[in-house]
Amino acid sequence: MKEIEVKILDMSTVLRPSNSFALVLEEVGVEKRKLALIIGAAEAQSIKMGEMNYRPPRPFTHDLMLHVMEAGGLECEKAVIYEVKNGIYYSYFYIRRADGEVEAVDARTSDVVALSLRAKFPLYVYEDVLEREQLRNVSTDGSIYTLTVNSVDLDTLKKAMEEAVASEDYERASQLRDEIRKREQEQKDEN
Repeated sequence: MKEIEVKILDMSTVLRPSNSFALVLEEVGVEKRKLALIIGAAEAQSIKMGEMNYRPPRPFTHDLMLHVMEAGGLECEKAVIYEVKNGIYYSYFYIRRADGEVEAVDARTSDVVALSLRAKFPLYVYEDVLEREQLRNVSTDGSIYTLTVNSVDLDTLKKAMEEAVASEDYERASQLRDEIRKREQEQKDEN
């Protein structure tokens, strides 16, 4: 699977509910395709601290993890976003052990972004994921874009359906209803 390097482009605070943020990652290179991850306030704070190179008086969780890894002879190699499902981004965090072997550890994408800012290792996304999930209909100033349905969670879909009904956009409401039903059925099948 081809890996495409990405970097942080922006983090928006304009989402509803107000404790959600859109973290926008941008492809490094010519094409500049973008992904938006919906994250919580704590995750956004940790990422922002990493961007600012802020060193707290006592180590926060990501700082602690990096200190423990260093003490154990582990090195951060890279992180790869390998899937998006029901609004959740899935990533592998690659760690080189002291014996030289590289281990892939499943991790939250927001955590590997926060760690990469601190430890300066690269972030990648599989090309098929980037192509499928990239932001669409981006305005010329980049402030308005369309998220794929797959990149948002069930609660966000329900709110979007309510808004579509309120604005009498019944075609969009029916599309959202169908996606909600599909996900609810998948949840029932998993249980």
